[in-house]
Amino acid sequence: MTKEDDYRRNAAETLKLASRAASSGDKGRLLSLAEKWLDLAERTRDLARRRAGRVRVLHPLIHAKMPDVWHDTPSPTGRR
Repeated sequence: MTKEDDYRRNAAETLKLASRAASSGDKGRLLSLAEKWLDLAERTRDLARRRAGRVRVLHPLIHAKMPDVWHDTPSPTGRR
């Protein structure tokens, strides 16, 4: 299970608690907390997507010593 899944599960549990809250103040605070859990889940998902799409660029010294590593990634000098 991912962090995103955990956060969404926490939001669902918080909504269940809110539905059983006796006072409107408690209900409002729990609903606000559930929104924050969902926001955190979305931010976590977005961060994971950005990281997955990130291209790794080798340090120039590593590229000079090991030019065959990561053929599809251009070196910092623009050469492959």
